[in-house]
Amino acid sequence: MPDTVPDIPLWIAHLPVVGGLAVPWITPRTTDGRYLLGSIDRDRMHQALVYRWCGVCGRPLDDRLVLLMRLSDLPRQCTNEPALHPQCAAYTAAACPMVSGKLDHYRSTPVRLDATMAPSSDTSARQGAAAEPWFAVWLRTYRVIPDGDNLAASYNDISPLRIRSITWSVSGLL
Repeated sequence: MPDTVPDIPLWIAHLPVVGGLAVPWITPRTTDGRYLLGSIDRDRMHQALVYRWCGVCGRPLDDRLVLLMRLSDLPRQCTNEPALHPQCAAYTAAACPMVSGKLDHYRSTPVRLDATMAPSSDTSARQGAAAEPWFAVWLRTYRVIPDGDNLAASYNDISPLRIRSITWSVSGLL
């Protein structure tokens, strides 16, 4: 069965499109015009976390938000990925090859960055590594905390409304 590209919801129709996919607001763009899908613009990430803007559409978040988190993020109860509107999270879970589980490994070659861009701190650890399961953590709010040289959205001491698996099946463990 061939992979299909999900329809872009009207909610995010204002975003640029590459290969039939909406480009998230936090995605960096190189000086030659390439969007670095799978990468995060550090300045926009910080703005989204601090001002509580959605990482996909760039609009202010409402009273329900979703953090998309890797399995390794759950014990820390924080992520560098900005929160998303529920509808933006649903689109990302369907469209993003990593979050949707369509890819079983991270890219093995480094992304070509401009001189003004820096790779994330865990880029080398993920390069070529097996993909992790992804989860949707539903919240009403989060706290912004320092996380090394970056900021992170934390729900430590905040009860999640729910945590749902996106790509991890418990049935495979039984």
